[in-house]
Amino acid sequence: MESVLGEIEKLRKGKLIINDPHNSNRYRVVCMENSGIRTAYYFTTPIYNQKTLKLINPKFYFDSGTAHAVGSNADIIISDNIILKNTEGSCSIELEKKPTLVHSREVRCGDNVIIPTTNGVAMKYNMQSNPKISFIVNIGQSYLNIRANNKCFAFMKERFRPFIVFSCIGSMDSIGNVIAPAKLEYQKLADKKYKIDISTTSPLAQYVFFEANLYENKLFQDTTVESMNPLSNNAFGSIGFIGNTTTYGEQWLYTRLDYSKITEIMDNRIKKAVLHIPKLNDNRIELGSYKFSARFCSFGSNWDNKIAGGSLVSNSLSSRGYQTIDLIPLIVEPRTRTITRSEGLILKSKIKGSGFSVITTGDSCFAPQIMEISY
Repeated sequence: MESVLGEIEKLRKGKLIINDPHNSNRYRVVCMENSGIRTAYYFTTPIYNQKTLKLINPKFYFDSGTAHAVGSNADIIISDNIILKNTEGSCSIELEKKPTLVHSREVRCGDNVIIPTTNGVAMKYNMQSNPKISFIVNIGQSYLNIRANNKCFAFMKERFRPFIVFSCIGSMDSIGNVIAPAKLEYQKLADKKYKIDISTTSPLAQYVFFEANLYENKLFQDTTVESMNPLSNNAFGSIGFIGNTTTYGEQWLYTRLDYSKITEIMDNRIKKAVLHIPKLNDNRIELGSYKFSARFCSFGSNWDNKIAGGSLVSNSLSSRGYQTIDLIPLIVEPRTRTITRSEGLILKSKIKGSGFSVITTGDSCFAPQIMEISY
């Protein structure tokens, strides 16, 4: 995501943005339409800085050879290392090479690229000379708990709340399509020092791509579940390979809206409600979204205890780099047209064996999902 307003302009197909100055929700931008209705664009991660309440502009600026960026609650500094910090603590990521080229949208360290996200960085490493990449992470304080799988690694601040999350995005080809998963492993070297290895799962990959972000609560609580790792939970992972892959088998996404973050529109009459999920590959497989038959837990769900899908909510449309889902049948009461609470939805391939769609989850700060609601 190059900018918050840039993504909104894409979704509006260039239609003028007239910002509502009375908005106080850190997750949304509200546009005033000529017809008198409002259109709110809720991002799955906060898009305003916690201290200044200014809209985030995920770009680097430079001072004496050091790159800086400001996230929703993170200060990002790149010199010899990458440092992510806020009032809760700090984390440094050691760089093998010093920055050789700096730009507002990227910092290059040799063949590797660092990109700002809404609350951290995304890193693209060249894999042509190495089957895997390794880097050292130094954490500013001791954490008793680590939550990790082969997709993401999190230092836990509380039982269900991380301080920082490292999450694989995937293995990429030369033009930026994610063509396969990437695999993460870690090793504790000392009390506050860890080594993280990331490798590709495809011999055709030229890059591996991952993100590292300080944590803020998200608009959607979600997890992927998959047949090849039936006991695995992925509550903080930022990517989904929905459909079928050799690495994960069949994968679904479970997701549920946190209604406490949209209280200001709960009593309004809803005209439109869609979820735009960024898509990172060019496969046009058909995805369907289905209602839950029972409540799910994003921290405890896996393939073995998965809840079966109920009735179809809507089919996903693929366009302009998004999978778009109509949420009206799920969250809008037909008679009053007001928001009604639901247990969430399951997103999965409509035809088994037809391939996979690479989408971001609600935890991505590199490419947040966007819920568009007109009221």
